[in-house]
Amino acid sequence: MENKDKIGQSSENIFVKFFNILRSVWLIVGAFLYIFVYGAIVLLVGLILGKERGRRFVLKQVEIFGRLAFKLLGVKVYVCGKKPDVNTNYIVVSNHQSILDIPLIIGYVGPTPFIAKKELEKFPMVNVYLKYLGSELIDRGNVRQTATAIREVMRKLKEGYHFVIFPEGTRSPDGEVLPFKPRSLEIAFKAKVPILPVAIWGNHLVIPKHKLIVRGNKTGIMFGELVHPENFQSEEELRQYVESVIRQGTKRLKEVIENEESVC
Repeated sequence: MENKDKIGQSSENIFVKFFNILRSVWLIVGAFLYIFVYGAIVLLVGLILGKERGRRFVLKQVEIFGRLAFKLLGVKVYVCGKKPDVNTNYIVVSNHQSILDIPLIIGYVGPTPFIAKKELEKFPMVNVYLKYLGSELIDRGNVRQTATAIREVMRKLKEGYHFVIFPEGTRSPDGEVLPFKPRSLEIAFKAKVPILPVAIWGNHLVIPKHKLIVRGNKTGIMFGELVHPENFQSEEELRQYVESVIRQGTKRLKEVIENEESVC
């Protein structure tokens, strides 16, 4: 009887691995077709429609892509909380687990520009869309370029832009929130722009760090309450508070996903 159970488990494991390989192949092929082929068509149509109508069209397609990416991979997304009124200016601060964090945020928070590492410029078509959104890519080894990028972020914030920051500075290998980098929320503190804490849990299990193998089928995103920097004495105090909110959010999301709760 025990041998039969082992054989059954082995067969099930082989099926799961085979299915994950198929999803991984679909991820690569689908990403190429959607980002390079369909993405080029979307930009062309946006150009034809004109500046205002074209931009609305492209941004809507970007948002649809963010959500569709998870549906095509067969990944269920749990959403907890609500994002604030889109007319409210804020900076999204999120933990970082996987390459899937970007489509998750643009799909469920909205097509928002990012403050990210300059290395993203190396990814064809992705860099085009990041620039289209108004993102600012920072070269951490170049003080002058970093200062220029920060000035651009400050200027765009005054114009009503939202931005996304990953203050951990890198993806977490096990999903646990890493300590936020010192001064990572200095822009929000100086500009006195509200912060929207966003917690993510599950993306590191779907596509782990440094891998393109799809292994999971559940992930989640949680919106916190807006945090107002003027209520804090220093950037450090603000940073520690936002970090604690996101840590609590990831723990709650983990419970929701593991127990398959319908209400967060």
